[in-house]
Amino acid sequence: MAQQADGSRQSPPTTPSASGPIAVPAPPPRPGITLSSAPPIAAATKPPTFARVSRSLWVASFLAGLGVVVTGFLARDSHFERLKGLIGTMVPDGDAKAVDGATAVVFLGSLAMLALVMAMEAVLLAVLFKRRLWARWALAPVVLLHAIVTVITRDFVVAPGSEGVLATLLLAAQFVLAAAGLILLFLPSTTSWLLSERRR
Repeated sequence: MAQQADGSRQSPPTTPSASGPIAVPAPPPRPGITLSSAPPIAAATKPPTFARVSRSLWVASFLAGLGVVVTGFLARDSHFERLKGLIGTMVPDGDAKAVDGATAVVFLGSLAMLALVMAMEAVLLAVLFKRRLWARWALAPVVLLHAIVTVITRDFVVAPGSEGVLATLLLAAQFVLAAAGLILLFLPSTTSWLLSERRR
């Protein structure tokens, strides 16, 4: 089969026969040449073991802190009475309404601070697991703030004596788990995983 000057094939001429000429079908057109190629598919990199353990520790910390907030709010009446007596001794000449307001601010403010710190940690942790290195450094001062809030919550939310044993254990557990989770985020394997996003 002959080719033309542009490289395309030329169909042979029809040959006569007894019944008439036979038509030969033309070949299909050639696909065009393109210089563009499909973009490569980015391979998903799983977090290393220590990063996954850290995430589990953080989740356990959030659950323990949530337990403190929920149990404290459900038992708010008894806490209010205890705090009223404490604030009343600090301000003996204070108005009853002022003492009630100060009690509500101190108690509910302590619970709100604890919930806010945990929310900040959860957001930063979610950002970090999108392999944003800066989120790890932002978590460090938040954990330090977490320690201060834990002390405040222990003073104003947890009941003294045996009644506050469960809340004390939950408060201690939620901070220790968060601190341990933060330490695991600074191990070499986790650092390499976070830095690999920059090399891509």
